[in-house]
Amino acid sequence: MKKPKLLLLSFLLSCCSSYEEMDMGEDRAFQKLKESDTFYQEHLIQNNKEEVPVHWISTGCKPGKNKVLIFIHGSPGTWSNYLKYLNDPELLNMYCMLGLDRPGFGKSFGVIPDVNAQAEKILGTLSKLPEMQKRKKSISILGHSYGGPVAARMASISPEKFQYLFLLAAAIDPETEEIKWYNKIADTWIAGLILPDEWTHSNSEMLPLKAQLQSLSPEWKKIKAKTIVVQGEEDGLVDPKNLEFIQKNFSAETKIYLLPKEGHFLPWKNYDLIHKLLIEFSN
Repeated sequence: MKKPKLLLLSFLLSCCSSYEEMDMGEDRAFQKLKESDTFYQEHLIQNNKEEVPVHWISTGCKPGKNKVLIFIHGSPGTWSNYLKYLNDPELLNMYCMLGLDRPGFGKSFGVIPDVNAQAEKILGTLSKLPEMQKRKKSISILGHSYGGPVAARMASISPEKFQYLFLLAAAIDPETEEIKWYNKIADTWIAGLILPDEWTHSNSEMLPLKAQLQSLSPEWKKIKAKTIVVQGEEDGLVDPKNLEFIQKNFSAETKIYLLPKEGHFLPWKNYDLIHKLLIEFSN
Protein backbone atom coordinates (compact mmCIF):
# COMPACT_ATOMS: atom_id res chain seq x y z
CA MET A 1 0.00 0.00 0.00
CA LYS A 2 2.87 2.36 0.79
CA LYS A 3 4.27 2.41 -2.76
CA PRO A 4 0.94 3.28 -4.48
CA LYS A 5 0.41 6.07 -1.96
CA LEU A 6 3.78 7.57 -2.78
CA LEU A 7 3.15 7.24 -6.51
CA LEU A 8 -0.21 9.02 -6.18
CA LEU A 9 1.30 11.85 -4.17
CA SER A 10 4.21 12.21 -6.59
CA PHE A 11 1.89 12.42 -9.58
CA LEU A 12 -0.43 14.98 -8.06
CA LEU A 13 2.46 17.15 -6.96
CA SER A 14 3.98 16.93 -10.43
CA CYS A 15 0.84 18.49 -11.91
CA CYS A 16 2.32 21.86 -10.94
CA SER A 17 5.49 23.00 -12.67
CA SER A 18 8.25 24.01 -10.32
CA TYR A 19 8.76 27.76 -10.09
CA GLU A 20 10.39 29.20 -6.99
CA GLU A 21 7.40 31.27 -5.89
CA MET A 22 5.03 28.29 -6.27
CA ASP A 23 6.97 26.20 -3.76
CA MET A 24 8.28 28.92 -1.47
CA GLY A 25 7.30 28.77 2.19
CA GLU A 26 6.04 31.88 3.93
CA ASP A 27 9.10 32.16 6.18
CA ARG A 28 11.37 32.24 3.15
CA ALA A 29 9.14 34.83 1.46
CA PHE A 30 9.29 37.12 4.50
CA GLN A 31 13.06 36.64 4.63
CA LYS A 32 13.36 37.81 1.02
CA LEU A 33 11.22 40.87 1.75
CA LYS A 34 13.44 41.76 4.70
CA GLU A 35 16.63 41.22 2.70
CA SER A 36 15.41 43.66 0.06
CA ASP A 37 14.31 46.25 2.65
CA THR A 38 10.81 46.25 1.15
CA PHE A 39 8.27 47.99 3.37
CA TYR A 40 5.58 45.43 4.19
CA GLN A 41 2.81 44.87 6.70
CA GLU A 42 0.86 41.78 7.72
CA HIS A 43 -2.80 41.72 8.78
CA LEU A 44 -5.41 39.22 9.95
CA ILE A 45 -8.77 40.83 9.17
CA GLN A 46 -12.21 39.62 10.27
CA ASN A 47 -15.60 40.68 8.96
CA ASN A 48 -17.00 39.99 12.43
CA LYS A 49 -15.81 38.47 15.71
CA GLU A 50 -17.29 35.06 14.94
CA GLU A 51 -15.68 34.76 11.52
CA VAL A 52 -12.27 33.28 10.72
CA PRO A 53 -9.92 36.08 9.54
CA VAL A 54 -8.31 36.52 6.14
CA HIS A 55 -4.53 36.83 6.08
CA TRP A 56 -3.30 39.85 4.09
CA ILE A 57 0.16 41.13 3.15
CA SER A 58 0.86 44.62 1.86
CA THR A 59 4.02 45.98 0.26
CA GLY A 60 4.90 49.52 -0.72
CA CYS A 61 1.79 50.96 0.92
CA LYS A 62 3.26 54.19 2.19
CA PRO A 63 1.21 57.39 2.63
CA GLY A 64 0.26 59.07 -0.62
CA LYS A 65 -0.14 55.92 -2.71
CA ASN A 66 -3.50 56.02 -4.51
CA LYS A 67 -3.01 53.07 -6.85
CA VAL A 68 -3.69 49.64 -5.35
CA LEU A 69 -2.95 46.26 -6.94
CA ILE A 70 -4.44 43.09 -5.44
CA PHE A 71 -3.24 39.56 -6.24
CA ILE A 72 -5.58 36.54 -5.92
CA HIS A 73 -3.77 33.19 -6.05
CA GLY A 74 -4.91 29.97 -7.67
CA SER A 75 -5.63 26.57 -6.14
CA PRO A 76 -3.67 25.58 -4.16
CA GLY A 77 -1.58 28.64 -3.35
CA THR A 78 -0.69 31.45 -0.96
CA TRP A 79 0.22 35.13 -1.17
CA SER A 80 3.91 34.19 -1.55
CA ASN A 81 3.17 32.89 -5.08
CA TYR A 82 3.28 36.57 -6.09
CA LEU A 83 6.42 37.48 -4.16
CA LYS A 84 8.33 38.52 -7.29
CA TYR A 85 5.61 41.07 -8.07
CA LEU A 86 5.20 42.22 -4.46
CA ASN A 87 8.95 42.80 -4.29
CA ASP A 88 9.44 44.41 -7.71
CA PRO A 89 10.96 47.93 -7.49
CA GLU A 90 9.04 49.33 -10.46
CA LEU A 91 5.70 48.00 -9.23
CA LEU A 92 6.50 49.14 -5.68
CA ASN A 93 7.11 52.63 -6.97
CA MET A 94 3.72 52.65 -8.67
CA TYR A 95 1.40 50.60 -6.46
CA CYS A 96 0.38 49.82 -2.95
CA MET A 97 0.27 46.03 -3.45
CA LEU A 98 -1.84 43.52 -1.55
CA GLY A 99 -1.53 39.76 -1.42
CA LEU A 100 -3.67 37.38 0.59
CA ASP A 101 -4.24 33.76 1.47
CA ARG A 102 -7.65 32.69 0.19
CA PRO A 103 -9.82 30.87 2.77
CA GLY A 104 -8.44 27.40 3.39
CA PHE A 105 -4.85 28.25 2.45
CA GLY A 106 -1.84 29.63 4.30
CA LYS A 107 -2.92 31.52 7.42
CA SER A 108 -6.53 31.98 6.26
CA PHE A 109 -8.14 29.02 7.95
CA GLY A 110 -11.62 27.71 7.25
CA VAL A 111 -12.27 26.16 3.84
CA ILE A 112 -14.87 27.93 1.66
CA PRO A 113 -15.17 25.93 -1.60
CA ASP A 114 -17.43 28.52 -3.21
CA VAL A 115 -16.37 31.30 -5.60
CA ASN A 116 -19.13 33.72 -4.61
CA ALA A 117 -18.72 33.21 -0.85
CA GLN A 118 -14.96 33.68 -1.10
CA ALA A 119 -15.36 36.87 -3.12
CA GLU A 120 -17.78 38.31 -0.56
CA LYS A 121 -15.52 37.43 2.37
CA ILE A 122 -12.40 38.86 0.72
CA LEU A 123 -14.25 42.05 -0.27
CA GLY A 124 -15.47 42.55 3.28
CA THR A 125 -11.99 42.25 4.77
CA LEU A 126 -10.45 44.37 2.00
CA SER A 127 -12.52 47.37 3.03
CA LYS A 128 -11.22 47.02 6.61
CA LEU A 129 -7.53 47.02 5.75
CA PRO A 130 -5.66 50.07 7.11
CA GLU A 131 -4.18 50.55 3.63
CA MET A 132 -7.68 51.05 2.17
CA GLN A 133 -8.78 53.79 4.54
CA LYS A 134 -8.99 57.55 3.96
CA ARG A 135 -8.42 58.83 0.43
CA LYS A 136 -10.04 57.35 -2.66
CA LYS A 137 -8.10 54.55 -4.32
CA SER A 138 -7.71 53.38 -7.91
CA ILE A 139 -7.87 49.61 -7.51
CA SER A 140 -6.66 46.91 -9.88
CA ILE A 141 -7.14 43.21 -9.17
CA LEU A 142 -5.36 40.23 -10.70
CA GLY A 143 -6.47 36.61 -10.46
CA HIS A 144 -4.78 33.48 -11.78
CA SER A 145 -6.51 30.15 -12.46
CA TYR A 146 -9.16 29.61 -9.72
CA GLY A 147 -8.26 33.07 -8.46
CA GLY A 148 -9.59 34.40 -11.78
CA PRO A 149 -13.30 33.78 -11.12
CA VAL A 150 -12.86 34.96 -7.51
CA ALA A 151 -11.35 38.24 -8.74
CA ALA A 152 -14.01 38.60 -11.44
CA ARG A 153 -16.78 37.97 -8.92
CA MET A 154 -15.35 40.66 -6.65
CA ALA A 155 -15.40 43.05 -9.61
CA SER A 156 -19.03 42.17 -10.39
CA ILE A 157 -20.23 42.49 -6.78
CA SER A 158 -18.62 45.94 -6.44
CA PRO A 159 -18.33 47.23 -10.02
CA GLU A 160 -17.54 50.81 -8.93
CA LYS A 161 -14.63 49.74 -6.73
CA PHE A 162 -12.30 48.29 -9.35
CA GLN A 163 -10.75 50.10 -12.30
CA TYR A 164 -8.77 47.19 -13.82
CA LEU A 165 -9.27 43.42 -13.78
CA PHE A 166 -6.45 41.13 -14.95
CA LEU A 167 -7.40 37.50 -15.60
CA LEU A 168 -4.54 35.04 -16.16
CA ALA A 169 -5.45 31.52 -17.32
CA ALA A 170 -8.75 32.08 -15.53
CA ALA A 171 -11.36 29.32 -15.26
CA ILE A 172 -14.53 31.20 -16.26
CA ASP A 173 -16.41 29.06 -18.80
CA PRO A 174 -18.59 26.40 -17.10
CA GLU A 175 -18.75 24.29 -20.25
CA THR A 176 -15.01 23.68 -20.23
CA GLU A 177 -14.85 22.76 -16.54
CA GLU A 178 -14.90 19.00 -16.03
CA ILE A 179 -13.89 16.85 -13.10
CA LYS A 180 -10.54 15.26 -13.94
CA TRP A 181 -9.69 11.69 -13.03
CA TYR A 182 -7.16 12.89 -10.48
CA ASN A 183 -9.87 15.01 -8.80
CA LYS A 184 -11.84 11.81 -8.27
CA ILE A 185 -8.81 10.05 -6.81
CA ALA A 186 -8.07 13.02 -4.54
CA ASP A 187 -11.65 12.84 -3.26
CA THR A 188 -11.13 9.36 -1.78
CA TRP A 189 -10.40 8.62 1.86
CA ILE A 190 -7.02 7.12 0.93
CA ALA A 191 -5.92 10.32 -0.77
CA GLY A 192 -7.19 12.27 2.23
CA LEU A 193 -4.72 10.38 4.40
CA ILE A 194 -1.66 11.18 2.32
CA LEU A 195 -2.26 14.51 0.59
CA PRO A 196 -1.33 17.79 2.30
CA ASP A 197 -4.29 19.81 3.57
CA GLU A 198 -3.88 22.46 0.88
CA TRP A 199 -4.32 19.81 -1.82
CA THR A 200 -7.49 18.39 -0.30
CA HIS A 201 -8.78 21.94 0.14
CA SER A 202 -7.93 22.66 -3.48
CA ASN A 203 -9.77 19.56 -4.64
CA SER A 204 -12.84 20.60 -2.65
CA GLU A 205 -12.85 23.82 -4.69
CA MET A 206 -12.59 22.01 -8.02
CA LEU A 207 -15.48 19.59 -7.51
CA PRO A 208 -18.37 22.14 -7.41
CA LEU A 209 -16.74 24.74 -9.69
CA LYS A 210 -18.68 23.93 -12.87
CA ALA A 211 -22.08 24.47 -11.22
CA GLN A 212 -20.87 27.65 -9.52
CA LEU A 213 -19.62 29.10 -12.80
CA GLN A 214 -22.96 28.32 -14.43
CA SER A 215 -24.81 30.31 -11.78
CA LEU A 216 -22.34 33.20 -12.05
CA SER A 217 -22.42 33.51 -15.84
CA PRO A 218 -25.09 36.29 -15.89
CA GLU A 219 -23.05 38.32 -13.37
CA TRP A 220 -20.06 39.02 -15.60
CA LYS A 221 -21.89 41.72 -17.57
CA LYS A 222 -21.98 43.80 -14.38
CA ILE A 223 -18.20 44.25 -14.40
CA LYS A 224 -17.19 47.83 -15.17
CA ALA A 225 -13.45 47.40 -14.68
CA LYS A 226 -11.32 47.47 -17.81
CA THR A 227 -10.58 43.78 -18.26
CA ILE A 228 -7.35 42.28 -19.58
CA VAL A 229 -7.26 38.53 -20.23
CA VAL A 230 -4.09 36.49 -20.83
CA GLN A 231 -4.35 32.82 -21.83
CA GLY A 232 -1.82 30.22 -22.96
CA GLU A 233 -2.68 28.44 -26.18
CA GLU A 234 -1.35 25.13 -24.82
CA ASP A 235 -2.83 25.37 -21.32
CA GLY A 236 -3.61 21.85 -20.12
CA LEU A 237 -5.52 22.92 -17.01
CA VAL A 238 -7.73 25.79 -18.22
CA ASP A 239 -9.11 25.29 -21.72
CA PRO A 240 -8.22 28.15 -24.11
CA LYS A 241 -11.88 28.01 -25.22
CA ASN A 242 -12.50 30.13 -22.12
CA LEU A 243 -11.60 33.07 -24.36
CA GLU A 244 -14.65 32.49 -26.56
CA PHE A 245 -16.88 32.53 -23.48
CA ILE A 246 -15.24 35.69 -22.17
CA GLN A 247 -15.69 37.44 -25.52
CA LYS A 248 -19.42 36.68 -25.41
CA ASN A 249 -20.07 37.39 -21.73
CA PHE A 250 -17.71 40.21 -20.76
CA SER A 251 -17.55 43.79 -22.01
CA ALA A 252 -16.81 44.24 -25.71
CA GLU A 253 -13.84 46.40 -24.66
CA THR A 254 -12.12 43.45 -22.96
CA LYS A 255 -8.54 43.05 -24.19
CA ILE A 256 -7.46 39.46 -24.88
CA TYR A 257 -3.95 38.08 -25.30
CA LEU A 258 -3.63 34.47 -26.54
CA LEU A 259 -0.02 33.34 -26.15
CA PRO A 260 1.19 30.69 -28.63
CA LYS A 261 3.05 27.70 -27.16
CA GLU A 262 2.40 28.85 -23.59
CA GLY A 263 0.75 26.90 -20.79
CA HIS A 264 -0.97 27.51 -17.47
CA PHE A 265 1.71 29.06 -15.27
CA LEU A 266 1.65 32.52 -16.79
CA PRO A 267 2.43 34.63 -13.68
CA TRP A 268 5.88 32.98 -13.44
CA LYS A 269 6.77 31.74 -16.94
CA ASN A 270 5.56 34.98 -18.55
CA TYR A 271 6.51 37.38 -15.78
CA ASP A 272 7.96 40.02 -18.11
CA LEU A 273 4.74 40.26 -20.15
CA ILE A 274 2.46 40.41 -17.10
CA HIS A 275 4.73 43.00 -15.48
CA LYS A 276 4.61 45.08 -18.66
CA LEU A 277 0.80 44.96 -18.76
CA LEU A 278 0.54 46.01 -15.11
CA ILE A 279 2.74 49.02 -15.82
CA GLU A 280 1.17 49.88 -19.16
CA PHE A 281 -2.45 49.89 -18.05
CA SER A 282 -1.68 51.72 -14.83
CA ASN A 283 -0.29 54.59 -16.85
